[in-house]
Amino acid sequence: MATKRAYYGHEGDRDYFERVFQSANINFLIGSGASLPAIRVLGSIEDDLQQLINDEKEAEYFTMAADFLSAVWLPHEYILKRGNGVPFSPVVIANVNAVRKNYDAFISSLEKILTRRRTGLLPRRINIFTTNYDLFIEDAATRNNNVIFNDGFRKRSSIEGHMIFDSGCFYQTISSTGNLYNYKVELPGINFIKLHGSLSWYHYQNNLYYNIRDPRPLDFKDDNEKKDWVLSHALILPRKEKFKETLLQNVYYDLLRTYSNELDKEATLLVVFGFSFADEHLETLTKKALRNATLKLLIFSFDEDSVNRFTDKFRDYSNVEVIYRPGGHIDFPMMNNIIISYLGA
Repeated sequence: MATKRAYYGHEGDRDYFERVFQSANINFLIGSGASLPAIRVLGSIEDDLQQLINDEKEAEYFTMAADFLSAVWLPHEYILKRGNGVPFSPVVIANVNAVRKNYDAFISSLEKILTRRRTGLLPRRINIFTTNYDLFIEDAATRNNNVIFNDGFRKRSSIEGHMIFDSGCFYQTISSTGNLYNYKVELPGINFIKLHGSLSWYHYQNNLYYNIRDPRPLDFKDDNEKKDWVLSHALILPRKEKFKETLLQNVYYDLLRTYSNELDKEATLLVVFGFSFADEHLETLTKKALRNATLKLLIFSFDEDSVNRFTDKFRDYSNVEVIYRPGGHIDFPMMNNIIISYLGA
């Protein structure tokens, strides 16, 4: 069954995490808890939207969806230095800056893990899977030039230089060769795989493009403008059949397949933070993957109250460990410290 592992910061803890990270294909699954407090967790928004669909309350559906997406966009308007002339509150600014700092430290932590990787038998690459729509990780990646950041978009040979999404990018590696000597070194890289879409995705003519859309209007002129704004987002949200996009559904299942394939590899590590496994598809795929005896699932529990919920959810799997701090919390900064604790100062 799933086991609990207390973290005290002792030498034994550092030895444990060194063994875990140095000998595995590393994957992270990041949930909405990582973007707190800048963006509130999803809560029951998906169930609430689905209920409005079931009740055929279209106007209420688009009002709720627009309010939710507006809340997700709010911290990005501050990051992008735009806000329709409306000043941002000190709380919003403080929350965004705190979350950006956490993600900066996270990308830096992954860089350190990859740079210090001793074995040449494993790729110098980490996969980050997330159900988040926000752009905090993309934002953090712009401030770290020591890793190759791959979000699935590549430039095609067009004069416009459009960035088109291609999931095949996630199976590529980039190496550096010397000018004078015959050697090749794989550069540390991060695959960033957004399972539920992104605020930066734009669907146009059977392709997904990287595009940061204009700010939403301060007030929608009518219900049609509100509906068009909601539907312009390439996100996995409950929608009526007539509003569903075949391309987005295909991309979604393609990325889920990538998630499954990565977890099926030998000697694989999946680290989970800020994710509750409320998503039934991901829970099912993860449990199927745990049949791989060489897969280890590490779940960082925010507090001791959540430990039993995780161990009960994965009670049938012995390759699952739930990490917690007795009498304390594991927030984002603490998780960053724990995963690089073995690297020393």
